[in-house]
Amino acid sequence: MIQNKKPQNLLQFKKEDFANIALQLCTKPKSLTFGRCLYTFEYQQQRYWLKAQSANIHPDIEAGFVQELNFYRQFLDQAQAASFLLPFQMISHFTTGAEAQGQDVAALLLAHADAFLGDLVDCTLQSVQQIRQKILLLLDAVEQLHQLGWVHGDLKREHFVEYQKRACLIDFEQVEKINSAQQLKNLTATPRYMAPELFQGADKTVQSDIYALGIILFEWLTGQRLTAKNYQDWAYLHCQRLSIELPPHLRIFEKLLTGMLAKQKQHRFADICVIKQLLLTENA
Repeated sequence: MIQNKKPQNLLQFKKEDFANIALQLCTKPKSLTFGRCLYTFEYQQQRYWLKAQSANIHPDIEAGFVQELNFYRQFLDQAQAASFLLPFQMISHFTTGAEAQGQDVAALLLAHADAFLGDLVDCTLQSVQQIRQKILLLLDAVEQLHQLGWVHGDLKREHFVEYQKRACLIDFEQVEKINSAQQLKNLTATPRYMAPELFQGADKTVQSDIYALGIILFEWLTGQRLTAKNYQDWAYLHCQRLSIELPPHLRIFEKLLTGMLAKQKQHRFADICVIKQLLLTENA
């Protein structure tokens, strides 16, 4: 029988549990060629996700998965759960399906959670106060990560999910220790959310996470996705062309976004705490 150890946020599947579980492959075709396997399944009326990576196929993709496993490993023995994490379990020996040649690999198991921000028209149905509270929950999740000494390195809309009325983060394949001397140069962020300095080869920092979160909020508040044709166009957009303008009833958040999306890193908010203070003190 499976139990969720609430203090440690750990799932407890046994290997024999999977004998009667029907795994549904959800991997994108391109990711499958890189050795990535993503499955979903239901167990006792709950939905879960299982992520695995075949060895010796794509070194960079494999390194990202190892990085994520190492990140989760630090929470296995902690008495207090990190509330920005979904309930999880690391499986040392999981046998993949025929799509991955039945390899015996490590796997990561996560509880299912819905998207935190919903679709891009979501905020048009909410009051300013409701929007503020939702932003605060996002900030709480990222702040916890930063306080533990990590930058996410690949914040994007789909990496925020809602679980038990709190915002959680997923996909830690590109996490890096703050001020680490060993930056993962071969692992890049998503151009849509990249801070200007990243296009110039700078290291990921708290400020680059803040910029990515600013883009997420900007798209959500405007109800429109930024568009660019290629990597160079994204660089031009972020480094020169981005203009912050919100609908009239949401302009109270423009000061917030201006500080999060400053093109020069030194002009950007220093940390999440400063953003939260502004959000709580602005009249609305």
